[in-house]
Amino acid sequence: MSFAWIRWTAGAGLAGRITLAIIAGVLVLPVVQHTAQAQNRKAPSEREFVDRINDAFRRLQAGDSEGGRLRLKTTLRALADSNYSELTIRAYLNAVTLFERRRDNAFASDLFADASKTHAAQELGTAAATLWFEYARFLNRIQDYEAAIPVATEAHKRLRAIYGRNSQEDIAGGDILATVLTNNGAVAAGLNLSEDIYLNARKSLGERVPLTWRTENNYAEALRMVGHPDVAATIDEPLLKRRIAHYGLGSIQALVSASNLALNHLAMGNEAETLKALELQKRAAAALADPTSEHVAQADTWIAYTKAFFHPDRRLSNVDLEAMARVKDWNGAPDILRIKTAQLAADQFELRGNTTRALALRLDAYQRSQETIARQHPMTFDALLGVAMTRMKRGDKDTLATFKDVEQQSFRWMLREVGTAGNRYVAETMRKLADDILYEFGRYALQEPSAAVAYAEAVTRWKTMEDGDRTLLRLTADRLPDDATKTLAQTVLRLSGQQQELLSSGRIDGDARQVLTQLQDARQALSARMGEKAPSNLKLPAIADRLEQTDALVDFFVSGRRNRVTPTAPKPEMRLQAVIHRNGKAPTLVDLGPLDNFLGADVTSADRNKTFRRLYDTLLGPLKPQLADVRRLFLVPDSELYSLPFAMLQDASGRYLDEIYDTRIMTRADALFFADRDTKLAAGSKALLVGGLDYAGAASQLPSTRTEIDTVESDLRKRDLKVTTLSGNGVSEPRLRRDAKGASLIHLATHGFYKTASDRTDALWRSGLVASRPNLSRPPQRDDNDGVLYAHELMNWDLSSADLVVLSACQTALGDPSRVGSIRGLPTALAIAGARRSLLTLWEVADEGTANFMARFYQVLADEDLDYASALRKVRIEAMHGKIKAADDPSVWAAFVLFES
Repeated sequence: MSFAWIRWTAGAGLAGRITLAIIAGVLVLPVVQHTAQAQNRKAPSEREFVDRINDAFRRLQAGDSEGGRLRLKTTLRALADSNYSELTIRAYLNAVTLFERRRDNAFASDLFADASKTHAAQELGTAAATLWFEYARFLNRIQDYEAAIPVATEAHKRLRAIYGRNSQEDIAGGDILATVLTNNGAVAAGLNLSEDIYLNARKSLGERVPLTWRTENNYAEALRMVGHPDVAATIDEPLLKRRIAHYGLGSIQALVSASNLALNHLAMGNEAETLKALELQKRAAAALADPTSEHVAQADTWIAYTKAFFHPDRRLSNVDLEAMARVKDWNGAPDILRIKTAQLAADQFELRGNTTRALALRLDAYQRSQETIARQHPMTFDALLGVAMTRMKRGDKDTLATFKDVEQQSFRWMLREVGTAGNRYVAETMRKLADDILYEFGRYALQEPSAAVAYAEAVTRWKTMEDGDRTLLRLTADRLPDDATKTLAQTVLRLSGQQQELLSSGRIDGDARQVLTQLQDARQALSARMGEKAPSNLKLPAIADRLEQTDALVDFFVSGRRNRVTPTAPKPEMRLQAVIHRNGKAPTLVDLGPLDNFLGADVTSADRNKTFRRLYDTLLGPLKPQLADVRRLFLVPDSELYSLPFAMLQDASGRYLDEIYDTRIMTRADALFFADRDTKLAAGSKALLVGGLDYAGAASQLPSTRTEIDTVESDLRKRDLKVTTLSGNGVSEPRLRRDAKGASLIHLATHGFYKTASDRTDALWRSGLVASRPNLSRPPQRDDNDGVLYAHELMNWDLSSADLVVLSACQTALGDPSRVGSIRGLPTALAIAGARRSLLTLWEVADEGTANFMARFYQVLADEDLDYASALRKVRIEAMHGKIKAADDPSVWAAFVLFES
């Protein structure tokens, strides 16, 4: 074997600057320049250093591996101590290249680590920047992504400083940094940077430059890896055409792009387009100059995989199955092919009942995904979920531990990724992943009751998108040492709530990233203020411990899958589950059936009594054993269930739910911990009443709302509340916001709205309230002077003093159902702003009946000293029995729902 050394010449390499040329046996130098300083110190000259390095390689060539390496390292370190900085960097880079070509990555890695510590690497200049860049690329190639991140960060910083923002070098440095971030599982940060680099390359360099194509390829790869092949395909398809036109069909670039396009269509479920792209990949592979490569065989394997994937009902022959199972051992194959074929072979072995082979293949896919993609990555979590599902089929004792592992790993990853960097694609992937994990985990908990506790904890985590820190801070807030610290704590709580909303919505934009940054800053400031004054010995209480013996909390959860659905299998229906908590007992899980059974109830239909008796039977009937002896019932809806008027549920004897139980509606299970706080009108506290507004023709006048707030004011003054009343044409958003701050009770009698989605407008911009002189003719936007208070604006208010917010308006309880989290609309906004309770409406309500219902509600609060929930229950029962004028119809009394947050 002959050794080759490498020489730099001017040309194209890093961003078009460097070319590597092979010269056998020697290190070739430019004309040697001996410095006076080197001569005075009698230090070795550049030529002498080169001779020593070449001597080391001659030893290696002669088979003296240990002596040659020692000689090389000693010489390189001596060179690093000299003033020959450029030679030092050239020598290290050339040595690394040689050992990497020999597949001795361990020694090459040691050399790079040594090089990065030299004073030459610390200098400001192009050579040092190139060293850091090549070091980052090397670490990415050997898949040491964690080590690569600080190296790539340093390279990008140096290249930008030397060459300028959006130069070729800056774009190349940003591209490698984005790649190693994504590969290490920091997917949100990597995707954000990759998108910026891709867009900047297109703008600054143009669409005909290979470096731009590389950024396009890497951005599309990152999108595909987090489950967005539809977006990746819009990049990969034109990129494939450009690469074929530039490099020719028989090029590795064309082959890679064809493969990528095939993977996109495969993930999108398009068999014909997948096979078309794979046939093109095979043609590119056949046209490549190297006849000894495995590219054609890999293309054939992808084609066989695709046909089997799209037809899982057709069993592979035993020969084909064994061939598919062996692909995982192909060292030269792409890692994604090795992972996917192992998973498909596992599916086939499970069809044959051979779960032992299936489990071994799934464990291999999981291990390979950890090693080649990232330990913390959606693809790795999906591979681990496959392991859990196979163990469930086998009845293995490790099944529960595996489900807990994948659920908790993915949850922590979600908090880290979407909760810090934020990315709309990662947020959507997280929501799909959560669906799949919880669906399968729930299936297991239904067949194995001992798993119900862990599953209940998982449901609570994913529904709130929190790990308990926010709840602990709420429990702590009253015990903080001073008002400034309490105010800062409320800021953290509000921003944490906004973070939860962003996570559940998946809409990560500039505003969202600003919230995430503000939250990190506020948390740091709070931690610094609290120091040793922070309350100690706090831990999150258990739900069961906060329930009385005659209490029950039912946490509803909509379960369904969106990711792991095979092309020929029907998509699993969304199902409703109930997790029941009782004092002194472990949670129990009950499957209630398809979600569609609980939707579409019409409160105005002639047979509504029959409808809501059926709903009672199907929703609460199956829970009868768990609800024995219950008097107070806490219900936590999920998704579409938020729009269900629970108050209209009737048992077989015709009793409404309020007549059967003291029913409380919670937006989240841990709201139970705060249910007994500030539950009544408090003398001396502040109240804000708003009604009788002048809409200046933009909306119909509501004359009864002025009468309503006058009546409410009279009742509140009986309990010595300090009342502020606003009406007329001067009630602007800034005035409302200012007067609402510090109020313990806020009552707004005005128009409310919720508009169903007709485009991509977010739900928080489609729901809100109307102030004086509103401008309702333009699209929603952030504007304190337009007279429209959108939910998106409201969640930035400070309502932390509000024990109760009453929105005596239409449709204020409505919003978009969230697949993870609660309803997205005014209820969300009020809870984020800090309101402990909100009394809202599910539909349009009659003006007179609403005014009378509200007047009676406050009269009971003032005269009978009841808590808010008990007062509402009493008034609703009175209305049911015709004791409140114009409010006896369910369209009035059932419209009001009290959410506790």
